[in-house]
Amino acid sequence: MYIIRRASFESLFHIMPYKNNYKQLPEKGIGALLMRFRHCDKSGLFSPHSSTLQGYWLVLILSLSACGSRAVVQQSPLDTATNHYIRGLAHFERNDLITAQREFDRARMLDIDFPGVYVGYALVAMEHQDFFRSRKELEMAFHKDNDYVDAHIARGRIATREGVIRGEKPDKWLPEALRGYKKARELAPEYPPIHYHLGKTYLQAHNLPLARKAFTRLLEINRGPLVEKAMSQIEQIQMIERAAPGTEMGIKIGLVPEISRAELAVLLLAEMKLGELVEKRRPVKPSNSFQTPTQNRAGAIEAVDLESSWAKAWIEEILELGVPGLELFPDRTFQPDQSLTRANYALVNQGVLILLSGDQDLSTRYIGEATRFPDVRGDFYAYNAISLSTERGLMKTDKRTGHFFPERTVSGAEALLMIREMQNSFRMEF
Repeated sequence: MYIIRRASFESLFHIMPYKNNYKQLPEKGIGALLMRFRHCDKSGLFSPHSSTLQGYWLVLILSLSACGSRAVVQQSPLDTATNHYIRGLAHFERNDLITAQREFDRARMLDIDFPGVYVGYALVAMEHQDFFRSRKELEMAFHKDNDYVDAHIARGRIATREGVIRGEKPDKWLPEALRGYKKARELAPEYPPIHYHLGKTYLQAHNLPLARKAFTRLLEINRGPLVEKAMSQIEQIQMIERAAPGTEMGIKIGLVPEISRAELAVLLLAEMKLGELVEKRRPVKPSNSFQTPTQNRAGAIEAVDLESSWAKAWIEEILELGVPGLELFPDRTFQPDQSLTRANYALVNQGVLILLSGDQDLSTRYIGEATRFPDVRGDFYAYNAISLSTERGLMKTDKRTGHFFPERTVSGAEALLMIREMQNSFRMEF
């Protein structure tokens, strides 16, 4: 829900989403004005189902024309449109959209002609996936100042986000995004956000070499808060490149910051070929009669929460293989979107090792020993799996402290690297 701006003709665009749902109108500003009109109306003119909504808009426009835009008095030398825009961007990058919008609103009240205001509004609309409104706000930013660098960066970000959300191939949205970054570089070649967001765009296009090049350029500039983030991105790229995913799906999952149970199921089947490996190692049981796949699965407990999951087919195959650590929960749910912690992932590692080696003793090998980790007790539910994973070199502890951090989540790149390590441990080649 967008925060309503001060009364102006532009505000009409920001109340459109509420025209058929008065309960969602804000309690202040234009929202309060419209609610007063509705409560005072005796003829049904302003009813949500009225066929005469034109009157509703006419009254609103007349009211707005009387109000106009209201500026505010600067309360401090630091109370500037630029400062509020910068603060709004910081909140936006932390996904605090409400505070970000409030800061952009304050910037607008201080200087309605400041282009950063409309860049901020465009980014918030982008995050709401309202790309029509996002592009309209960006047009306003260019109208205020066609050489405003942040507007050209925003163009690249919006083109990227819209293309990814719509599921379009990179060759459709990437050219527009690159035009935005190219213009920004012409205006300010050393401006760090250009190279950071260019790198993120190349990541979304799955072009790892060019993404690494953009992030490396930011490290060379070595200025601003994005340097640390660029270093993290380069580390992620290096992990993916070391893992050498063999499928497009593997690259996509390698880029996610936190891998889910569904995504791990896909990686195990698509990248590790777990289904084929298990079939090769399982003894063939003699059968006196032919059975259809449906009959083979008869009696198997099926998950109750997979109907709407994009990974339904992969998850069902994982359940059929019986991978310890990726079983159903007691309520028969799989919870495909649940992020995996390092402890959870260690259990999956243990399960896969047992499946492929046939050594059931692996599940109890380290039980009863003194703990090896400062942050994992010996009676912790995943202690055996964690010890097995670290001893086999599939997972690592902190080099300085020895901590394992069992509750931390696992990134897609880390998961890819662990799968490749497991393949190497079995000397598998694909």
